[in-house]
Amino acid sequence: MAGLTRWSPLDDMLAIWPRELLARPWPDGGLMTEWTPRCDVSETDAEVLIQAELPGVEQKDMEVNIRAGVLYLKGQKHTAKKEQDKGRTHSERFFGSFERALAIPANVDETKIEARLRDGVLEIHLPKTTPVLPAAKKVEIKSA
Repeated sequence: MAGLTRWSPLDDMLAIWPRELLARPWPDGGLMTEWTPRCDVSETDAEVLIQAELPGVEQKDMEVNIRAGVLYLKGQKHTAKKEQDKGRTHSERFFGSFERALAIPANVDETKIEARLRDGVLEIHLPKTTPVLPAAKKVEIKSA
């Protein structure tokens, strides 16, 4: 890929921090957190492919936008009615809003980007453009 990503120690710390400490109470008594979907990015000669894990998120609850060379994934995962059976009080599933920003290479044709949601994985296909090189030009050398 043609870009570099700046390392942020704060992002690394928040990735291992217990999410329950950052959660807000949900109206049904559960916890609502902001979470970040996990993404895989791969590249071929023809395209860049982004695959984001979004299990339980419906298509109507997410959006994909491009602004200034950055791809934004945004949405919300809704909680199911919490069931109380046999004293179960621990849950590791997270609900709430999410947003993820990914820099895209300059050689991507933003007008042809396509996204598909299948089996809880959002696939975003970013086709590459064919670079157009300027014609060779002779530069005149002037004497001083």
